[in-house]
Amino acid sequence: MVERQGSTEDLWTWDFEDSRTVYCSVLRDCINRPEISRYFGHRGVSPESLERIALGDAFVRDALGRTQTTYGAYRRAVAEAARAGATLRAARASVVVDGSMRLCAAVLALLPVWVLVDLLVAGGDLPDFPVVLIPVTAALIFALCIRLRPAAERSARSLIDWARYRTRFRQYERQRSARKQLWAQPLEDAVLMPNLHAVIRHMLGPDRDSLLQVENHEGLRDVHDAKYVVASNAERLLRQKMDQLDGGTIAVCGPRGTGKSTLLRSCSTRPRTSSDLAVFVQAPADYTPQDFLLTLFGEVCERYLKFHGQPTDAGVFVDAGRARRLGRKAWRALKWLIAFALAVVLLAAAVGRGLQWLYEHTVRPNVVDHLGHWRDVAWAEVVTFWTDHPWWAGIVLSACGARLMPSMPRRRRGTRMPSSVQQCQRYLHRLRTVQNSTTAVNVGITGPQGTGLGKSRTTSMSSVPLTFPELVGDFRKLLAEIARDHRTRFRGARVVIAIDELDRVGSTAQARRFLGEIKAVFGIENVYYLISVAEDLGAAFARRGLPHRDVTDSSLDELLYVPPRTLTESKELLGARAPSLTAPFVQLLHALSGGVPRDLIRYARRLIEVHHWTTRSERQDLVPAMICDELGDTLEGFRTLMAAHQWTAESGRLLADLQVLVQVLRSPADRDSPATRDTISDLATGRGVLRAAPPEPEATPYGFSGELLTLWQEASVCAYFSLTLLEIFGAPDFEHLVARAAGEGRDGEPNRLAEARQELAVSPHSARVVLDDIRRAWGLPVRPL
Repeated sequence: MVERQGSTEDLWTWDFEDSRTVYCSVLRDCINRPEISRYFGHRGVSPESLERIALGDAFVRDALGRTQTTYGAYRRAVAEAARAGATLRAARASVVVDGSMRLCAAVLALLPVWVLVDLLVAGGDLPDFPVVLIPVTAALIFALCIRLRPAAERSARSLIDWARYRTRFRQYERQRSARKQLWAQPLEDAVLMPNLHAVIRHMLGPDRDSLLQVENHEGLRDVHDAKYVVASNAERLLRQKMDQLDGGTIAVCGPRGTGKSTLLRSCSTRPRTSSDLAVFVQAPADYTPQDFLLTLFGEVCERYLKFHGQPTDAGVFVDAGRARRLGRKAWRALKWLIAFALAVVLLAAAVGRGLQWLYEHTVRPNVVDHLGHWRDVAWAEVVTFWTDHPWWAGIVLSACGARLMPSMPRRRRGTRMPSSVQQCQRYLHRLRTVQNSTTAVNVGITGPQGTGLGKSRTTSMSSVPLTFPELVGDFRKLLAEIARDHRTRFRGARVVIAIDELDRVGSTAQARRFLGEIKAVFGIENVYYLISVAEDLGAAFARRGLPHRDVTDSSLDELLYVPPRTLTESKELLGARAPSLTAPFVQLLHALSGGVPRDLIRYARRLIEVHHWTTRSERQDLVPAMICDELGDTLEGFRTLMAAHQWTAESGRLLADLQVLVQVLRSPADRDSPATRDTISDLATGRGVLRAAPPEPEATPYGFSGELLTLWQEASVCAYFSLTLLEIFGAPDFEHLVARAAGEGRDGEPNRLAEARQELAVSPHSARVVLDDIRRAWGLPVRPL
């Protein structure tokens, strides 16, 4: 575009080619940014199409009009630089250099020559007056030539004008470059990027969220990184319960994978204040209570010593592996020192002679001798003053001595370590070592010819390990003192001990017995025990006060149930770990995982894996691939469990049909076919079972009984759940289905699908009832069993 003079319509257009170049450069940078380039190849979005739209008259006029202030300043800077460049070219063309100017230049050129000869050849022995004489001579020649020759004056004026215009041109160029940056930055960030995003949204259509674009999913790889942990409502409730107690035992229960370990770790690594003392331990299944308490005892001592900056390995010998590592480090340091010494020797030999010559000819006569002379003079004055004025000299020396006298160190109040630190060091040393003491006494008489008569007695003593009651008593005593000292030294500070994996200590009876034996260390003031327990133990505590009572009633103070995440919490979790996932995919992952964070992250990784190996990005392509692959794995697991039962030749046909269905679900070419969906529907409604299983007098109408019937019902309802997800998230009119279900109440909410997934772990019958209600709300046909 070229601006028409006096036109208001084209006020914000480019009138210099440089403006168009800058605009195109910024446009290409925007197009190449990852948030734009990730849409290339989808629904007609390409660099060429975006550049063609962005170079249109309306797009350019809008972009330049929205940056009118900075663009106007840039245009003025370009115009001023252009005028300065034209003036500079005219001044350069009019430059005339006559003989007098060349003579002055030749005289001035003698100055650097003289300096180089003095430094490199004469060693600084040449006289210094030519350094002043040469510039003075050149100035006199210049003045005489200007005064006596008019041509020399014109030549000098042309050179001065050229230098002045050149300086001005450089100033305008710097100003133009600065104004260019001031225009390009808001043009890119505030105008072009939002406009390009708007163009892309228009090109992708209203269902643009159905396009999967994975930018950054580092949070899905590093599951345990604390920076990706998102605080849940359960964490806030746990901290509230801790605020309402002055020490106690809080049990955390919930389904597997809901984040109980993450919750305990967050309360340990992110305490309420920096003064809180937090200890995190795990209770593996093969621990006995005494071994666990020994481990907990040592962890508390180590953490407390580290909190106070004390060593935790005092009095304990260094193991052989650590000694070898120290030896290797010492050997590497020795080799480095040898190489460094050789390098210093070689460098000293290389430059030593030159430095010696420089010292003897320059430094010693000009610096060292002068300093020695003034030193002798000063010493003579001091001696004279000391001899003539002994009293004044004594006063001065006394004042200096008093000033230099070091003061006695004062013992600061409050810096003494508490006695609990010393006790932790003693207990830690005793827990890690076995102490032995041996005493020998020899008494004898030596006879002639080497004969003798004597008596020897040896006494040996060794430390006895602490028994479990002693261990409990010492640990309670030490922990109570730690909690009391900690609260005294740090106002409001807590001692938090998180015990994880207690829900995996064998069976429920073993967990109850384990809890009953270690509960002796509970109930200490200002000490908070956070324990993860199984759901049945939590249910037993919830029934306290009823006729049923057990160890949980007397061991626990509070219970916190950690439910699966809601859809909002799942969005927050995935937003921190994979922020590029759009709403439809978040809802799908939430439904598949049932809101369980561990499964939510696992399914998110699975989705990205399917995206990579199928090279597909559309929701309608990814959903069948992911759901069918997941259903195939689930049916394979059911087939393995069912194969452990007794089968006949006639009923074995069912296992073969399941194996064929698993292979079809894993086949990229067949899993999304109508025939495959019909097969999944038959499995979901139980059809085909009567054909495969022989009738038995005592059997149910399904042809199975007992555990085999339960497995088949669970497999059937899993297929029903997968079919529902396929028909919802794999539908071409997904947005229309969402809008329709939004007016159907609770059963039409996307979070209800996750609740159905959770119900699969409770009962296949209740899960089928929930799925029927969901299908009615979403306008899908109900398929009865």
